[in-house]
Amino acid sequence: MFRRGGRVRPLRTASFDAALALAMTDPVTNALAGARLKELSRSVGLGQEFSLTGEDPSPEGLLWHGVNLSPVSASAQALDDFGRHLTGRGRRASSVVGERAAVEQLWDAIAPDWERGVREYRWSQPLMLAAPADQLPAAPAVHLRPAMPGEEALVLPAAVAMFREEVGVDPLAGDGGRSYRARVAELIRRRRTYIVLEDGQVLFKADVGALFGTVAQIHGVWVHPEARGRGLGRAGMAALVARVRRDHAPQVSLYVNDFNTPARRAYAASGFHQVGELSTILF
Repeated sequence: MFRRGGRVRPLRTASFDAALALAMTDPVTNALAGARLKELSRSVGLGQEFSLTGEDPSPEGLLWHGVNLSPVSASAQALDDFGRHLTGRGRRASSVVGERAAVEQLWDAIAPDWERGVREYRWSQPLMLAAPADQLPAAPAVHLRPAMPGEEALVLPAAVAMFREEVGVDPLAGDGGRSYRARVAELIRRRRTYIVLEDGQVLFKADVGALFGTVAQIHGVWVHPEARGRGLGRAGMAALVARVRRDHAPQVSLYVNDFNTPARRAYAASGFHQVGELSTILF
């Protein structure tokens, strides 16, 4: 059935434990796809979003083909398998994202079919991890807290502004913003959105966008334009690391565009160091 992709086949529930173990070999790099893998767990939708190659007890690689296309702990042979499998197939994903070398190899195979829809290539995105607590700089005083249910209307403008700046599209377009509003509300309900609020206005916002094993990956960091240049980004991130470690997971990671110099400086100043490199191709 899947001869074009060699050994590529949908991930079945019987192979879930082996797939999860493979993703857990590098939970920092695989946090985004791994979190989705755990969400689907043994559900019927598992094989609709994940495929594997190699033997069932010891797969050589996973491929997440949901909202994102993402290779997960894939060997060179697995990436070749995935590339052949995807050749000639229509694109559903809004981005390709993953470890840079893996994305580059996979893209070589699928670019002839997919490159016409590319909006932007972000080849170099440093993957960063917060230092242990005893190595972090002293956190400046800032009142950072989880956003609470009922504060969705306060958080939404900050979330929309962040998305427009970071991704370059309007998250309220398409379905009128229903899915994005639902995502904002869900993160708040799970106490995974953190804010600094002043006079009824969000000045700093960040989300725990993915939880995978011992790793909490931070997404959606945003500072209000009127508060930029005052150290709030650095102070907010330092406070965020402490809160996320207490509330969610001991390892706190994020990835950032290499050209975003102010953000990289703020992350470095708040104790983050580079541990890898991701790439994202946006459609």
